[in-house]
Amino acid sequence: DLTHKISLNVDVLPDSLLKAIRVFVLARAIRLCRGQEDKHNSMLINVSRFTRVQQQVRDLVDQYLTVLKNAIRFQYKLPWKEASRSHEMASLEETWREEFSGSGGAWRDVVSRLNDAVAPISAIEVNSGPSSVQLNYEAHAKTGLNVIAVGGLSLSRGLTLEGLVISYVLRNS
Repeated sequence: DLTHKISLNVDVLPDSLLKAIRVFVLARAIRLCRGQEDKHNSMLINVSRFTRVQQQVRDLVDQYLTVLKNAIRFQYKLPWKEASRSHEMASLEETWREEFSGSGGAWRDVVSRLNDAVAPISAIEVNSGPSSVQLNYEAHAKTGLNVIAVGGLSLSRGLTLEGLVISYVLRNS
C-alpha cells in the first residue's frame, strides 16, 4: 500500500519483491560467470518512509535470502532434473528464463555460480534507526560488497549504492 501508517505490520513480501531478489541473485551469478568476482553488487528496496516498516521488510528479505541460500547450497550441484524439484530452484530458473534467457549466457553456467553468487549477499537497513548499517564499499574493495539495502528517505536523498543492479521502489517519490 503506497499510503500506510507507522503501525503497519508486514507479514509477507509481495511476489514482485521476491522475484526482484531472485533477479538480483541471478544478475550476480551472471557477473561471476563474466569474471566480475570483485565488483560491488547492490539492490535497493524503498517501500516506506517509516524505519519500523523498513526493519520488518529487512527481516523478511533476510528470511527469504536464507531460504534461497539453503536451497541453492543443497541443490545446485545435483542433476537439474532433481534440483528443479525444489520450489526455489524452479523459481530461479523461471526467473532466469523470463529476464535473462536472451542475454547469451547458458543456464547451466549460471547454476554453477549460484552458490558463490548468493552466499555473500546480506540484507541491511540504511536509515536513521538504531539498526541501520553504514555502507562501506572501500572496506570490500578486493572482494566486492554484495548487499540488499532496505531504506526510505536516506536512500531517496542521493545516497550512492555502488554496483546498483536492482531498484525496488513502492512509494510515491
